[in-house]
Amino acid sequence: MTYTITPNPTFNSLEIAFEGKPAAEIREALKALRFRWHNLKKVWYGYADEATVRAAIEGKPAEVKAEPKAKAEAVNKYGVKVGDIFRATWGYEQTNNDFFQVIALVGESSVRVREVYLNCLESTAVSSMSEDRVLEVSREILPAAPSSVFIKDQEKGDVKRLKSYASDGKSNPQFKLSSFCDAYYVGGDKITVYESWYA
Repeated sequence: MTYTITPNPTFNSLEIAFEGKPAAEIREALKALRFRWHNLKKVWYGYADEATVRAAIEGKPAEVKAEPKAKAEAVNKYGVKVGDIFRATWGYEQTNNDFFQVIALVGESSVRVREVYLNCLESTAVSSMSEDRVLEVSREILPAAPSSVFIKDQEKGDVKRLKSYASDGKSNPQFKLSSFCDAYYVGGDKITVYESWYA
């Protein structure tokens, strides 16, 4: 079947003129591309690209362009990635929970972290000076806390070396904050913590 394809710049479309009536399968293929018949101009018109139209008319599968592969999210040897949260629990006469977010990977075994505040979803009083809190564990980059007991540079974050005492040497990563406090990886999207304080 002889045909011509002509661009219509006014409507940014294509017009297809056949020499004679096209076969039923060609008409159905054009309809599948949302082409319509123009009774006055005696052409089929629509908005698919020319290669797709020719493939449909000639009964060939259109070439499908492969979607570009999404860049794999970088992880280090412990499976830690930017956005991950670590928790430290400390205190002598009260219980404090501090949270640290990875803002950069440094080599295979270290991370750059800063202290952040997690969103409190609910809290339940345990006593007049303590409560259980359900916190949202977000992997979105959070604003840095105004100050930190453990992080010297809250703007750029501090570099901490990861370690693991797990049998495989890789899971359950943690890093040292001080001689009395380590921070441990937090999984999931929520965490329940106990906090206490003195007036």
